[in-house]
Amino acid sequence: MFLKNEAARLITINHLADGVETSYPILPGENPSVEVPDAVAKIDFVKALLNSGDLRRVGADELESEDDDEGDDDIEALREQAGRAGVKVNKTWGKARLLEEIAKASKTE
Repeated sequence: MFLKNEAARLITINHLADGVETSYPILPGENPSVEVPDAVAKIDFVKALLNSGDLRRVGADELESEDDDEGDDDIEALREQAGRAGVKVNKTWGKARLLEEIAKASKTE
């Protein structure tokens, strides 16, 4: 499972597996998503972050797009489009999140 940090702060997940504690630092902003074991999703802390939107599961199609170079012009254009759609834009959002928020705003109109 891959997780993306949508918050404006560092999120670190500590996971104990087979007697070994492992930390997964997940950086905010335009940083890549982090692969974590599926068992991490069962941790109450992670559940709460997923429910609040601070963490987001990343699908395979998004992982491919993370490898592509996202141009600053594309991001700025999406931020403007989201603003026109009535979305309160977070500067740390990437292309995928902006598209998601624009789609949500379009459905409510």
